[in-house]
Amino acid sequence: MSKIFSFFMIIVLAIGCSEGDVIDTDVNFIAIPEDCFNGNDFVIYKINTDGNQAISLNFTSSTFEVNRVPAENASETITLNGTSNVLIYRKFDSQINGDEYFCSSIPPGNVLVTQELISASGTATISYTPINENTFTRTVTLSNITFKGTDIEIRQEIFDFGSYEITTP
Repeated sequence: MSKIFSFFMIIVLAIGCSEGDVIDTDVNFIAIPEDCFNGNDFVIYKINTDGNQAISLNFTSSTFEVNRVPAENASETITLNGTSNVLIYRKFDSQINGDEYFCSSIPPGNVLVTQELISASGTATISYTPINENTFTRTVTLSNITFKGTDIEIRQEIFDFGSYEITTP
């Protein structure tokens, strides 16, 4: 009887063991992306005001331009590296204004970040689809993303960041 009980306990323990808190949830939400820049530092972000959430793609580039499309509508690839190129998910204690939070050199001090997940690896692809001569749809797709934070890790093989229109001069 004790051998059966021991065998049963080993099975229960093996099933109950975890390799850490890996949660396969989708942090994506529906919102229209916006962008801003300061020199060669760019932010493409989207905000979910219902859940006080934001996702931002922060990157440095000497070739990317907010209101320009690469020659022949080519796509642009940004490799996330954990320093100058990162994808950040944040949850806040209250609603934020994207222009004030992401586009100011000093973000507002009255907003508290309650959760932050950072992806320091993966790839962002920015592609363009012409609408007319001066208007394009810019689409941002991320691949092989792993958001990491305190006691949480969320993996996404393909992450559809979203699309928005730009008008070129």
